[in-house]
Amino acid sequence: MAAKNRVTVNLEDEEYEALVDVATRADRSIAWVGRQAIVEFLASQERKEVPLLAAAGTGSSFLGKPKG
Repeated sequence: MAAKNRVTVNLEDEEYEALVDVATRADRSIAWVGRQAIVEFLASQERKEVPLLAAAGTGSSFLGKPKG
């Protein structure tokens, strides 16, 4: 099935480089890696009782490094 919706995400240089590295090592496209990450994230949210917004604004990125 073809994708029906497009999402644009702005990444820091180190985040983008890490994404490219993962895609290269997996022999997949960046888009495929991004979709997989979103699918896995959404599945993990379904298993949690804490709403997604409760974790927003914690000041850390997905890499575990503080923003800013």
